[in-house]
Amino acid sequence: MAVFDTNIIIDYLRGKERAATVISEYGTEGIAITAVTGYELIKGYVGVAEEAKLNELFSRIKIYPLDSIAMKHAGRLYRELKGAGKLKKEADLLIAGIAIANGETLVTDDKKDFSELTGAMGNSLVILKE
Repeated sequence: MAVFDTNIIIDYLRGKERAATVISEYGTEGIAITAVTGYELIKGYVGVAEEAKLNELFSRIKIYPLDSIAMKHAGRLYRELKGAGKLKKEADLLIAGIAIANGETLVTDDKKDFSELTGAMGNSLVILKE
């Protein structure tokens, strides 16, 4: 199983072939998102058809919550990056913290926002090449 970042799920919902290929490698049972990703998806989609797509997706995948363990991991990431002068978006740190807390690999193609996390996450972070 792997936790997919918001950008890959958005591309998948929009029918982009690359995202569909990556997701198909994991199979439906291997797809997970975080509650933060769920929130980002819900706030970004506005129409009834899009909401129905999201509800169907949410019913088929694992959604990891933001719990106290994930918060501690996200807070540690924040402190490490702040100390290095490399702060990132709060949502990205929460997503990474949730993935770490659940022992999952985080899959993203957002190199700009996640590249600084490679040291902290090691092999648990997959940044797709363009």
